[in-house]
Amino acid sequence: MKTAEIREKFLQFFESKGHLRLPSFSVVPQDDPTLLFINAGMTPLKPYFLGKKPVFPGHEGEWYRVTTCQKSVRTGDIENVGRTNRHQTVFEMLGNFSFGDYFKKEAIEWAWEFLTRPEWLGLDPERIYVTIYKDDDEAFEHWTRVGVPPEKIHRFDADENFWPQNAPTKGPNGPCGPCSEIYYDRGPAFGSDTWADYYQTRESNRFVELWNLVFPQYDRKDGGVLEPLPKPNIDTGMGLARVAMVLQNVTDFYETDEFQPLIAKIVELSGISYEGPASVAHRVISEHARAVAFILSDGVHFSNTGRGYVVRRLLRRAVRFGYLLGLREPFMYQLAEVVAGVMGGVYPELKENLEGVQKQIKIEEEQFLRTLESGIKRLDAMLANLRPGDTLPGRDAFTLYDTYGFPLDLTIEIAGEHGIQVDTEGFEKALEEQQERARAAAAFSKELFKKSNEALAALAADYGGTKFVGYEDLEAQAQVKLLLVGEQTIEEAPAGTEVQVVLDKTPFYAEGGGQVGDAGVLEWEGGWAKVSTTQKNPDGIFLHMARVEEGTLKAGTVVRALVDAHRRDTEKNHTATHLLHAALRAVLGPHVQQRGSYVGPDRLRFDFSQFEPISPKDLARVELLVNRWIQADFPVSYAYKPLEEARKEGAMALFGEKYGDVVRVVSVEGAVDNVTSKELCGGCHVRRTGEIGALVIVAEESVAAGVRRIEALTGTGAIRYVREMLERVGGLARELGTSPEHLLERVNKLQDELKAREKEVEKLRLELARAQLGGTAAVALKEAGGYRYLAVKLEGLEAGALRGAADELLDRHQADLVAVGSGQNLVIKVSKAAQDRGLDAGVVMKQLSAAAGGRGGGKGALAQGGGFDLDKAFAALEQALG
Repeated sequence: MKTAEIREKFLQFFESKGHLRLPSFSVVPQDDPTLLFINAGMTPLKPYFLGKKPVFPGHEGEWYRVTTCQKSVRTGDIENVGRTNRHQTVFEMLGNFSFGDYFKKEAIEWAWEFLTRPEWLGLDPERIYVTIYKDDDEAFEHWTRVGVPPEKIHRFDADENFWPQNAPTKGPNGPCGPCSEIYYDRGPAFGSDTWADYYQTRESNRFVELWNLVFPQYDRKDGGVLEPLPKPNIDTGMGLARVAMVLQNVTDFYETDEFQPLIAKIVELSGISYEGPASVAHRVISEHARAVAFILSDGVHFSNTGRGYVVRRLLRRAVRFGYLLGLREPFMYQLAEVVAGVMGGVYPELKENLEGVQKQIKIEEEQFLRTLESGIKRLDAMLANLRPGDTLPGRDAFTLYDTYGFPLDLTIEIAGEHGIQVDTEGFEKALEEQQERARAAAAFSKELFKKSNEALAALAADYGGTKFVGYEDLEAQAQVKLLLVGEQTIEEAPAGTEVQVVLDKTPFYAEGGGQVGDAGVLEWEGGWAKVSTTQKNPDGIFLHMARVEEGTLKAGTVVRALVDAHRRDTEKNHTATHLLHAALRAVLGPHVQQRGSYVGPDRLRFDFSQFEPISPKDLARVELLVNRWIQADFPVSYAYKPLEEARKEGAMALFGEKYGDVVRVVSVEGAVDNVTSKELCGGCHVRRTGEIGALVIVAEESVAAGVRRIEALTGTGAIRYVREMLERVGGLARELGTSPEHLLERVNKLQDELKAREKEVEKLRLELARAQLGGTAAVALKEAGGYRYLAVKLEGLEAGALRGAADELLDRHQADLVAVGSGQNLVIKVSKAAQDRGLDAGVVMKQLSAAAGGRGGGKGALAQGGGFDLDKAFAALEQALG
């Protein structure tokens, strides 16, 4: 039975039992900051197990029975992938779930029916075995009733058959319960052990766990008290790859129909056949290719932290095993296409995002292959001095990581293949020392927002957060609720006081979402204060950072709050940022996601996921698309909607951002070339796109691996910038005696003339060098350390001419080494014969640097440097060679 058929049968079976079939959720958790990835079928459904109403977009009513095939990621045992028959980083988990509806009886009966009935999986009932929690007599009764003999049921303690593991004694508090695991006997061809043996060993290739039925029926309290839940739940998980392995009667999941196309492609690319479990490289590459494709297609990007680091580690491990197969060019990006071809029908994002995923993988591969080549050579040199059982010093491993970008996990793995351990504690210590050196003090402390100020907490408890009225108005009457200096409350602030002012309501926008905090003034009878910026604490209280300029501001005073008119420029830039985001996705592809932004009155800055520089042509297309939106003068609207409804409508949510149940959706009411803009956003925007005036992109650059940055201007700022650029171009054209239209042609001509003159100068320098060499015929060869050498000082030559002179002297005098200097520059050349005898120009240069104060480098035949006292350098040559 094909894997796709097994998947479909499972989902159809539970649909027939009244379950709602849901598509797989993203592997990136949407509302759980405690997890890097979705790691089980129940993980994205946790809110419904905890009491949230099970309502799902696109489906009417409440659904207390759900079934899914959930793609999941577990990376705790990456080093075991490829070496065992059961470790995977990305896998598909079939599951059926009950939120307080049915319980053990139905779960067990349906599991038995699906496994054994011929119209479903049709497994032999005589080969099914079960484990249960030691005290779970209810599960025992249901299993024996459906036909499992008591001798085929093992009872285990909470370390084996309870979820979470050992929860009764070790916690955590919260929902928990016993579980029951279903095993299938694959027969003596896979092992001679018995079910009785499994009770002792807990390990078997013959008895394969197919399905885990979890029965959360308790609420654990302090002291290990297990209180029955009013409505117990059902949470099951069946590993699709394991079931396919059993039904296809193959040794492991690498031989199943979903893995074989990947294995075949690796064989094609490498020319090395697959030999089953012995072919660790093929297995690692195929498994990690699936993982990388799945994770990247869900919006993750390579980075040095978090999810991005995990997927980078997976890719690099696969590339390193590809290196062992002789693959020296990028290849993983080709496997992403195979993954999409095999599984894109079930997971359409694999096909939809394939182009961006392949591009990202290829760039990452190219970068890492360069690192891998040099890193492996350096690591091999380090390991050559060690023996099996020795330990590679942590600082050596850190040097590989810090200087050459070679990952610690690969160092550990390669060293392990030589029987050598790595001092990871020493590595961590070296890393910590470097981070401490690099850590700079923050320019502005926001400790106020990290600590719970008692006055602010009391205010939030009594009145809630500050009411923001600034979407429509830049002016409001408000009452001062609190005055703060540092973390101390004061009753009044006389002129000259720097104070944080809390109002009951405000038109001032508090910094957030990339938009700067508003500035402006607070006015009251007899005084005024200047607000430099506005911040917001975690309780939603706005703090106006102000300086009292005249009079005395007192708690309880009613003030006139006036936002600086430059806010309108900020609004232009914020709406333009949304348009820019939509335009980038339209031109470059859906892989573009916001990674950061700055929106102020002076400019906008937008950071986004992109793996290579944007071509001038594409940048022009993006700019034009935004300006067409602006010229169309579309209305800009906002509305508050439930989060799920907004997502269903296609509103862009920022990657990694946490949203409440109700969100503000900002929409541009019009499309250009069928491209629309709709985002979840709490910021301030123009009423119509025409208010933006124009947008000009002034810079595009890289800010991190896989992240590009665009800076742009709008409105009068854009117009001023264009005028300044036109004036500069006009002035430059006049200086070069041409018109702006012919400026490029004129510059190209001047560059050609400059190159010709540089060649002429180089020719003259070479002639000067030869003229001086004509007087060196009488220079005698010297000898030291068994090598014949020359040391010659010339005048007025640069490095290029010195290298030519050194070559000529080396050939003319048949020397082993020639040192030629001019001014403070020095070049050393070594003959091929001398190199074969162990002489290295770089080593000699290093010794001369120590003796003569210069700095230089090189290796093998050539070394060069500057800053030398040539007399001292030449005097040190004999010792360097000796």
